[in-house]
Amino acid sequence: MRLENKVALLTGIGQGMGRATARLFAQEGAKTALSARGEERLKETASQIESLGGTAIVVPGDLSEKQAVEEIVNNVVDEFGKIDILYAAAGGNFDPNRSLEDIDQSFWDSTAANTMNSLYNLAQAVRPVMKESGAGSIVTVAASFNVRQAGNASYGAAKSAVIGMSQNLAGELYADNIRVNTIAAGLFRGTIGDGRVVNAEVNLSRTGYPQDIANAALFFASDESAWITGQVLAVDGGVDVGTRGLWDHER
Repeated sequence: MRLENKVALLTGIGQGMGRATARLFAQEGAKTALSARGEERLKETASQIESLGGTAIVVPGDLSEKQAVEEIVNNVVDEFGKIDILYAAAGGNFDPNRSLEDIDQSFWDSTAANTMNSLYNLAQAVRPVMKESGAGSIVTVAASFNVRQAGNASYGAAKSAVIGMSQNLAGELYADNIRVNTIAAGLFRGTIGDGRVVNAEVNLSRTGYPQDIANAALFFASDESAWITGQVLAVDGGVDVGTRGLWDHER
């Protein structure tokens, strides 16, 4: 198994790509800790993992709050003794219909807090834990260029900041042997079924599925990417290189 003996903290876990990633990490041998605000969804994901023989704990909290993140990280270390992998996918506020005039201060601040502050807090909290272990992998989730352009000004700014912050962290955490890589996610309208996570259809002319992101995250989390850091991988079916329009398979 590709993540055997690894401990993964997965944050910003919802019902789609985050859930698929958590299930796949557990399927590949990782002990998983699941965090987001919505405790019930986290419990659902943990139950799915456990039903397939995996290990999962739920550590809910507001990732935009520094103290909450520190408590989450401490709880994971208390339970599992270490953190080898951080999957950071907190964000939100993708709204293509919202123009600049519709972005009030509250919307802007919530987008920045949920996306940028969460990653900032998590990076600060997990760095010493990973440094003590001698290695680590941080996988951040941003958005592809076309998705950032379609979202709205605050969403585009926040997801662009994830890319910039991740590349900066890759340089700073290099000395600690901590890799930092980013997935630039395209649009996803597919759903993941029950049971083991399996690959989506081998066909570029379709919508994205949660396991498309999960497989990319697995590569960055595993030792297969041991000599890769500071990279941005667009998982978008080729939209950013002009193969088709962003919405071709989404409406």
